[in-house]
Amino acid sequence: MIDRYNDKMKLIVDGVPIQHVYYGHFSASDNLALEKIGKVEVIIGPASSLYGANAFAGVISVTSREFIDKTEQAVIETGLELGNHDRAKGTVFYNSEKLQGFVSYLDQDAPFDSDRKSFIGSSVSQPLDERYKNLYLKAAPVKGLQLSFDYQYSDTPFLFFPENSPFNTKDNTEENFYNISARYEYGDLDKGKLETTAYYIDDQATEEIYLQDTGQTAYKENRDSVYYGIKTTWFKKLFSDHTIALGGEWQHDEAKDMDTVEIWSYNQLFLSSTVNSSLLINENEENDDYAVFIQDVWEINNKLTATIGARYDAFDKFDNDANYRLTMVYTPTEQQTIKMLWGTVVRKPTYREYLKVLEDTSFVPETEEMETFELGYAYQWQDANISVTSFYNEFDDYLHEVETPDGNDEYYMNSDNTWRMYGVEMLSVYQLNSQLNFRATLGWLKAKEAGRGDLPYLSEWTASFLTDYQWLQSHHLVLSLFHNSNKEETNDQKFSDDDSDAFTTLNLHAYGQLLDNVSYQIGVKNITDEKVFDPAGDFDDRYNNQKSEREIWGKLTYTYHF
Repeated sequence: MIDRYNDKMKLIVDGVPIQHVYYGHFSASDNLALEKIGKVEVIIGPASSLYGANAFAGVISVTSREFIDKTEQAVIETGLELGNHDRAKGTVFYNSEKLQGFVSYLDQDAPFDSDRKSFIGSSVSQPLDERYKNLYLKAAPVKGLQLSFDYQYSDTPFLFFPENSPFNTKDNTEENFYNISARYEYGDLDKGKLETTAYYIDDQATEEIYLQDTGQTAYKENRDSVYYGIKTTWFKKLFSDHTIALGGEWQHDEAKDMDTVEIWSYNQLFLSSTVNSSLLINENEENDDYAVFIQDVWEINNKLTATIGARYDAFDKFDNDANYRLTMVYTPTEQQTIKMLWGTVVRKPTYREYLKVLEDTSFVPETEEMETFELGYAYQWQDANISVTSFYNEFDDYLHEVETPDGNDEYYMNSDNTWRMYGVEMLSVYQLNSQLNFRATLGWLKAKEAGRGDLPYLSEWTASFLTDYQWLQSHHLVLSLFHNSNKEETNDQKFSDDDSDAFTTLNLHAYGQLLDNVSYQIGVKNITDEKVFDPAGDFDDRYNNQKSEREIWGKLTYTYHF
C-alpha cells in the first residue's frame, strides 16, 4: 500500500494490539528486541472478520518466549553485539518457571548513507545518533494467568531537513512506551476454552526540531496518548466437526497531550512571537470501539474444510461496520491442497487523518474498505513443495495525502474511485538433504485506479531467495536475496531524483555454538551496499525515503544455568 506509515497491517504482541494512536502505525525495528521473542506468525491477507479494523493487509502476531519447564534450571543469557555505524548493544535475559526479566540497551548511528538526501532532495547534515532501551517483566503467579510489563524507549532521527536551508536543524523523536497486560487461559477445546487479554498502554512521544549551532528549540510537538481494552474469546469443539470461536472486544483510546510549540515557520523563519497550538481540532479526543465476532471451522469431510467468520464493529466516530470471511480448503490427495477465500476488511482513520488541524479543515473521512478474492493451489512432494496464489482486490474510499494550496502541509481525503489490484504469488521450498534447503518466492502485481490508470510507487515484480546450510552439526550459514522492480511514478508531474529504481539486496548470516554455553551470530546486511529508496508520500515534490546501507554486525551470547 502507498503510505509512509504501515497502518495497513496489525501488530499483536502476546494478544495485545500495538498501534500508535496518532499515526496508526507500529514500529518493528530495534525497539522490538528479538532476544525476548519466542515465535512470530504472519497472516497475509484480510483478517478483519476476527482481528478487527487495521487487520487490512494482514496480521503479525508475536509471542514472547515460553517460561522454563519446571524440570529445568533457571537460566541467564547475556549478550553483546557490535557492528559498524557505531552499533553497540547489550542484553540480559532471565528465565525461570514463573518469572522472566529482560533488559537491553542499544546505541548506534542510524544506518543511512552519509550523503542521504532531505525530504525535498538536497543534502542534509542531520546527526544520525539514536538510542533504544527496553525493560520487560513477565510472571505466571497461578496456572493460566500471565502478567507482563514492557517499557520501550527510543530516541531516533525523524525528518531530514536540507543542509542549505537558512536553519541548520536537527529533528529527533523521543518516545517512552509503557505496556501493562494480563492474559488468562482456562480449559481446552473439547470442554470449552476461554482466553481473555486485558491491557493498558501509555505512549509518550515528542518530536523536537532545534538549531544545531545554538541548541535552541525551533519546533516541538507532543504525541501523547493512552489506549486500553479487553478481548475475550471462547473456543469449543462441537459435534466433532465444528470448532467455534465466539467473542467480544472493547478498546478505548484518547489523546492526552497533542500540543505544539512553533518558534519558526518554513516561510517566515523565526516568528515575532511563539505560537502555541495543537495537532488536533479536538484536543481531548476519545474513542470507544466495541465489537463481537464469531468463527466456525467446519470439517465437512476428510477432504473439505470451511472456515466461516463474521465480525461487527460499533465505532464511536465512524459508521458501524460488518466484515465477513469465507475460506474453503479442499485436499483431493495427500499431496494436493486447493484453497478459495472471499472476505471483506475495514480500516478506520487515525487521529492524524481526521483530526489534524489544517487551515480550518473540518473534513471527516470515511473508513477504508476492501473486498478480496483468493484462489490457491499447493503440491507437496517428499522433499519439496510449491504453492501458487492468485488474488483480486477492490479497494474503496482509500485515504491518501493531498497537498494544501500553499504546498507547506497536507491533509487526508478519501478517493472517489475504486482501486483494483490483482496478481499472483508463488512460494517454493526444497530440502536437498538434512543439511541444505532452499526457499524462493515470486510475486506479480497490477494495481489500477478506475478511470485513471496505474497506481504509482508500486513494484510490479518482487522476488526472494534464501538458502540455509548446516555444517559441523551446530553451525548454520544463511544467504538471502530480495528483489523489487522499479516503483513507477505515474503522477502528472515528476520531481527530479524522485524515481524508485529497481533494487536487489543480498544478505549473509551465520550462527551456531562455539562452546556449550557460548553461541554466536554474525552477519552482513545489504552486502553490495545497494541504494534502496521508497516514496516519501503519495504526492509530488518529495524525495524518497532511504533504507539502510551496508550493515556488518556480530554478537556473542553467554548462557548460565543455575
